[in-house]
Amino acid sequence: MLKKKFKGLLANHIVDLASFHRVFIDRWERKKNPLQILSEYDNIRRTINESVQDYCTRFNSIYNVTPTNIKPPPDLALIKFPDGFDTDMSYQLR
Repeated sequence: MLKKKFKGLLANHIVDLASFHRVFIDRWERKKNPLQILSEYDNIRRTINESVQDYCTRFNSIYNVTPTNIKPPPDLALIKFPDGFDTDMSYQLR
């Protein structure tokens, strides 16, 4: 499917890496309501069998797709991150 998508582009449509990035993101970026993303970010918690690495990846992916105009600053994200763990782990991380 991806091959068909890019073969269907007009000639010289992608002239540099930035153009390729824009076309790729427009096609594959997670499209959600910004308030839904913010809610997902506010309520993120590590699941019972989730590794710390997987939680970090999930936290970062949600944070990174949050629109800039409503994205919390990085310092606040560092404060929010431990909230996703159980009470003891959260305390130790702080």
